[in-house]
Amino acid sequence: MKKTVLLFSCLLALAACKQNSSDAQDNKEAQLEEAAGAMDEEALDAQTPQTPDGAAPSTSQSEAMSEEPLPGATSTASTPPSSANPLFNLTLRPGQVGAVRVGMPIDEARKQYGNTKFRETTLLQEGTETKAFEVLGERRRTDMVVEQECTGTNCRVFRIKVINPAFKTPGGVGIGSTLADVKKSFPITSISAGEGKLYAISQEAKMSFALNATSIPAGKWGSLKVKDVPDNTPVSEILVY
Repeated sequence: MKKTVLLFSCLLALAACKQNSSDAQDNKEAQLEEAAGAMDEEALDAQTPQTPDGAAPSTSQSEAMSEEPLPGATSTASTPPSSANPLFNLTLRPGQVGAVRVGMPIDEARKQYGNTKFRETTLLQEGTETKAFEVLGERRRTDMVVEQECTGTNCRVFRIKVINPAFKTPGGVGIGSTLADVKKSFPITSISAGEGKLYAISQEAKMSFALNATSIPAGKWGSLKVKDVPDNTPVSEILVY
């Protein structure tokens, strides 16, 4: 009986040792798996780019970065306006203002600017109404007024009145220039009053320069000579004919 009990005790001890060994092995394997998982997570974090606050960049930010132009890439900005476009033609010289020339058929002048920029108007000159045309520029403001002379149905440009100060001669003369500036570019042959304005006239250039002569009494305009008008008198309007 004692031998049986002793044998049974030995078997129980052996079974307990085997169980402990199995538990230890399981614990060891679990620890290895946990360590391997941690290493995988660290490797994944190292591959993911981080923002300064530790968060991964959003898709929209990545896309925005990819859309940045490369150095040396061609710009998509619009090119500057060309003087070949009549709306940007600021030519001012004897016989021509912008794309309009004295003697040009009215229909040709209209084609240069189009119907929306070449608008019919009526002028009142010395009590008489006459048909004319306005050339419209930026914000539909009048750049110039084109007067016509007709023979039957054949109408041509007779005279051009410059209103926009942007038009300049090659010498820089335009609205806002002084009489002295005009004299440097064009010979002024006489001073004349007409339509309530005082003009400095260049017969050679066929141009008249309306002067803002408020310092001179209107009653004296009819007898003025070129030397009587101060050189600092500004130009307020230009006629080309």
